[in-house]
Amino acid sequence: SRLGDLTQYYNQGSASAGLRLRERQEPILLAGYHHEWSPGVHTLVLAGRLTDSLGVTNSAQSVLLLGKNGAGDVVLIATPNQPTAAQDYRSELEIYTVEVQQIFQQPRHSLVLGARYQTGVFDTMNSFGASTATQVGNTTLTLPFFFSTPATNQTVSSGFERVSVYGYYNWQVLESLLVTAGASYDYLEFPANFRTAPVSAAQDHRDQASPKAGFIWTPAAGTTVRGSYTRSLGGVSYDQSVRLEPSQLSGFNQSYRELIPDAVAGPQSSPFFETWGLGIDRKFTTGTYVGLDAELLHSKVDRMIGAFDMSTTPPFPVTASSTGQELTYYERNLTATINQLVGEQWSLGARYRVSEARLNSAFPQIPSSVSGLNNVDNVATLQQLNLFALFHHGCGFFARAESLWTAQSNRGYAPALPGDDFWQANVFLGYRFPHRSAEVLLGFLNLNDQDWRLNPLNLYAELPRARTFTAGFKFNF
Repeated sequence: SRLGDLTQYYNQGSASAGLRLRERQEPILLAGYHHEWSPGVHTLVLAGRLTDSLGVTNSAQSVLLLGKNGAGDVVLIATPNQPTAAQDYRSELEIYTVEVQQIFQQPRHSLVLGARYQTGVFDTMNSFGASTATQVGNTTLTLPFFFSTPATNQTVSSGFERVSVYGYYNWQVLESLLVTAGASYDYLEFPANFRTAPVSAAQDHRDQASPKAGFIWTPAAGTTVRGSYTRSLGGVSYDQSVRLEPSQLSGFNQSYRELIPDAVAGPQSSPFFETWGLGIDRKFTTGTYVGLDAELLHSKVDRMIGAFDMSTTPPFPVTASSTGQELTYYERNLTATINQLVGEQWSLGARYRVSEARLNSAFPQIPSSVSGLNNVDNVATLQQLNLFALFHHGCGFFARAESLWTAQSNRGYAPALPGDDFWQANVFLGYRFPHRSAEVLLGFLNLNDQDWRLNPLNLYAELPRARTFTAGFKFNF
């Protein structure tokens, strides 16, 4: 695929017109095996080869310029903005994966045991042209000289290895209560920095033991209560997307590639995840369905960021280097839904979701006397209400009308980042062929022609910025 800058921005004018990406994930080879030794005793095997080829060119890529004294301490930083340089970046990864899982099932008990091994290599090439000239300083002074980073060419090859073992035990304590307990252990060795140029050939490693617990309780007919708590260790690329290990517990996700939005923090390697979830679902005899879900999500990332170090002693040589960054993220979500069947052809519904995201970004090696980068705390609260009406006729014709309200507020930004508050209306018309063999759908989106600005610190589905017509056709075979 060939793409431009698809990053979500609060202001679309911030997009980089000179950014171009090319990515291929082929060929991806996967093979699976299943054997049932006896009723309830199963062995599963998944093996594969994963590849990814990513190319990035950017005529104005921002680079981090730091001034260091003879002791290696950061005493200066580019000001008021970081310099930019023309970049040509290439990354090739090749990962081999194999996972074995053993399942034992009894009427009230089941046990899942598994192990996964992955190994691979990341080949990275990065080329920087000489950067634009910039001044350097700290929070109290700015030097009256201009500096730039030199042209740089790098080619590095880094290894990747992951070992994971896990176990999940399910116990049907009562007819109305299912309890799950589990644990996993992950050891991960990965490139310290192959994403944010200047890149590095250094290796990093991480290991973690992760407890997991969940339950599904049905205290009365039509009522279900679900809860879960999990910890887990993420991967480096899409290696975590190919797995047999359960990705959900009691209906709540426990596996993510990233929780911190890429649009805010860029790609992350080996993030730590901690999740809490509690949900209540109720079905009434009147054809009314009500649900309430609450989640607390936590992620932490310790990573290396590419930088250029400038010596503060003449002749002020500049060399490629890196600096540490710590990202701490919390997300609190509350989702309420209500759906009502009206006869055999109509249904009405509403969905309300409020999400608060908080991100703390710190550069431990950059003192507060040099820059405010060493501790930045941003918060965004997003509310969305979706009201809809759906009509479905037995002949296959269906229609849907919906109205979506979105409101957001932001805190901790300098300069301040104003929120937004808007409505959008959508209408869909479609036809389903017999046995759902095919479907035709026509949509008219954003009928009120409402543009918007949202902070990408909150996760949200991209919305149309003007009146939009969409058409689709899908078929099953």
